[in-house]
Amino acid sequence: MNNNQQPINPLCLSFYTPPVVRPQSILIGKMIPAWLEAGLQPVIVSLTSCGEWPMAAPHYKIPDFKINKYLYHAPLLRNVLEKFYLIKLMSIAGQIIKQHNINLIFSFANPQISNILGAMLKEKYHLKFISHFSDPWFDSPYKSFTAREARRIARLEHYIIKNSDKVIFITEAAKKLVMKKYPHEWQKKAEVISHCFDPKDYPETKKENSDKFLISHIGAFYPERNPELLFKALKKVVEIKPELKSKTKLNLIGGAGNYSGYKLENLKQMAQDYGIADMVEIIPPVNYEESLRQMKLSDLLVVIDADIKDSPFLTSKVVDYAGSLTAIIGITPANSPTDKMLAKLGHYSFNYNQLDQLTACLIKLMTKQIKPQINQEYLAEYDVKNTTKKLIGYFQEVLNI
Repeated sequence: MNNNQQPINPLCLSFYTPPVVRPQSILIGKMIPAWLEAGLQPVIVSLTSCGEWPMAAPHYKIPDFKINKYLYHAPLLRNVLEKFYLIKLMSIAGQIIKQHNINLIFSFANPQISNILGAMLKEKYHLKFISHFSDPWFDSPYKSFTAREARRIARLEHYIIKNSDKVIFITEAAKKLVMKKYPHEWQKKAEVISHCFDPKDYPETKKENSDKFLISHIGAFYPERNPELLFKALKKVVEIKPELKSKTKLNLIGGAGNYSGYKLENLKQMAQDYGIADMVEIIPPVNYEESLRQMKLSDLLVVIDADIKDSPFLTSKVVDYAGSLTAIIGITPANSPTDKMLAKLGHYSFNYNQLDQLTACLIKLMTKQIKPQINQEYLAEYDVKNTTKKLIGYFQEVLNI
C-alpha cells in the first residue's frame, strides 16, 4: 500500500476465529496475517466462545447468541430475541468504530448474522461495507425453509445486498445463483474471491517408509455427501488387481460425527459391506495443523461433494489439498466449481456416473502409471498473498483510494 494513500482500517466482523476449529476461523486465520503484512490496520470482532487468538491486531469479543433450546421451535420469539441481540452488538461495534477510526466494514459469513450486523452498521455510520457470502443463504440447495422463514431470509438477504458496496462470493456459480434475482445495478457489486492457502502453513514432512499407497479423506461426511462411490471404486480395484489390497490404505480423518448425521458405525458398516474394512482406518478429527501434515504424508487426497446439479460449492478443504501439492481425486458433479478447479490444476475429477473411470484412475495412480502435472501458475491464484491483493483492491475501490 502506498504510504501516501489513506490508511485502510477495516472492522472485520468474523464471528469465528482461531483457535475454534471451523472453516471460517481457519480462513480468517490465514487472511488477517496477510492483511497485516500488506499494511492494513484491521480490528477484529468475534464470539467469546472462540477463545483467545494471539494476533497483532485489536480483537474484541462479543457475547454468543444463546437461547433456550425450546425457543428454536418458536421462531417468532427467537427472531425477536435476535433483534435485541443485534441491538446489543450495534452498541458494542459503534464504540469500536469510534475508538479505532474505522473507515470500512468487512463482514465474513457464516454465520449470516455478521452480514446483517455489517449492513446495520453501514446504515447508521455511513461507512463503506463489503459483505462476504462463503455459501448461498436463501438459495442454498442444502437447506429447506418454511414459507415464513423463507420470506424472512429473503428480506434479510435483500437488506444485506442493498447496503453492500461490494459482495464477495467464493465461486462464480454461487455469485450467479444468488445475484440473478437482484437488479442489474446490484449485480455489478458482486465479485469472486476464492478460498486460499498459505504455503508457509505446510510442515516439512518425510513420508514413512511404507509399501502402502496412502489415500486420505479429511473432513466430515453427511448423508448427502458420503464415501460410498469411493468404497465402490476400491472394491472394483481389488477385484481387478487383488495384489493392491494389501498395498493400499484409506484414512478417513474426522469422517464420523453425530452432529453431521454420519456416525462411526455407518462408516464401519459401509466398509464392511464393500469388503474393504481391512483397508480403511477411521481417525478422529484433528486440528488444522495436523490436517496439513496428513495431506503432505498422503499419496492421494480425495474430496467428495454432494451430487447436486449446478452445485455452487467449493470447500476450503480442496484448496488446502491443492496447496499441499499431493495428488487429488474429486468425486463431484460435472462442471461443479470443484470439477473445474481440479481440471485446471491438473488433478482428477469424476462424477457420480463415472465409477469405471474412477476405478481406472485409482489403479493408474496406485501403480504409478500416472501422476498429476500441476499448473503452478493457476495454483498461485489461490495463494493467500494473491487473494489478499485482490481483496485489498476492492477495499481501495470502495474507498476511492
